[in-house]
Amino acid sequence: MGLLLLLTFTVLIGSAIFSGSEAALFSVSDSRVHVLKKNNERGAKALAQIKEKISRPITVIVIGNNIVNIVGSMYIGVVAAEHYGEVWIGVISALLTILIIIFGEIVPKTLGEHYDEKVALFISPILLWLTKVLAPIIFVIEQFTKHLSNDEPSVSEEDLQMMSEIGHAEGSIEDDERALIERVFTLNDIEAWDIMTPRTMIVSFDKDDVLSDIEKDIYSLTNSRLPIYDKEIDIIVGVCLRHELLIALAKDQKDMKVGDFTHDALFVKEEIKLDELLPLFQKNRAHLAIVQDEFGGTAGVVSLEDVLEQLVGEIVDETDEVVDTRAAARRMNR
Repeated sequence: MGLLLLLTFTVLIGSAIFSGSEAALFSVSDSRVHVLKKNNERGAKALAQIKEKISRPITVIVIGNNIVNIVGSMYIGVVAAEHYGEVWIGVISALLTILIIIFGEIVPKTLGEHYDEKVALFISPILLWLTKVLAPIIFVIEQFTKHLSNDEPSVSEEDLQMMSEIGHAEGSIEDDERALIERVFTLNDIEAWDIMTPRTMIVSFDKDDVLSDIEKDIYSLTNSRLPIYDKEIDIIVGVCLRHELLIALAKDQKDMKVGDFTHDALFVKEEIKLDELLPLFQKNRAHLAIVQDEFGGTAGVVSLEDVLEQLVGEIVDETDEVVDTRAAARRMNR
């Protein structure tokens, strides 16, 4: 009787360890693993290695769990038959199955999910070592299952949005933080055409304009950067900076032309998405882009501020007379 109880206890403990470990590994998120590793938590490096190729440690867990359950159950059956006769094998097997389901699967998996970090950090170094020991067996299994693997990203955009909603509902993410996260996901849905200042609202100068002729216009400007064109607005040759024009006027260099202050312009298409436009601004160290239509003409201009407003909301300073230039342009064209 004592041997039978010892074997049963051993099988349940072994099954519980493997089941709890599996639940803990899946419960700890990849982002949390990076935080634990950054904080130099004990076992975090091993856990990070395991999460990079989790199919291998899971294979080890499955192999170990099945060996414990199958081999252990068979041995318990042999011992039961020797001590109590074959009549009791069915009863003992049924009882053992119930015990394994409750104490070898349900309870340890629940505990593994509840104490996921502690369990995962503790078991990872051991599991990583077992993975290396059983590498030949794992390699053979991988050859049979490699065509069944999923190459899709482990975390999708929908997953992140759902995590944001859950975090907001639980109180860990504030209202403004959630709003910012939601706006980030809209950048790849918004085109430059949607937020640009239309050509009818563009303030610009001809490259041959002499500063003395447009002096009053320069003083009244609120834009810090202005397109420069050659004869017509569809032929943009660059961008000028208002403060450079003001400095030239202050130095009494009024005979200079606007073209003398030309800087390279960034040109983009109407359909460019904002998640592509923002890196372009950063790469070119630009704050203003000329938006071209399908024929290469000037459709409008879009600024870095316009893009940032899609993330943080409308940015209006004391010099802004028109907030929504597209709406203003539509009213003018009615």
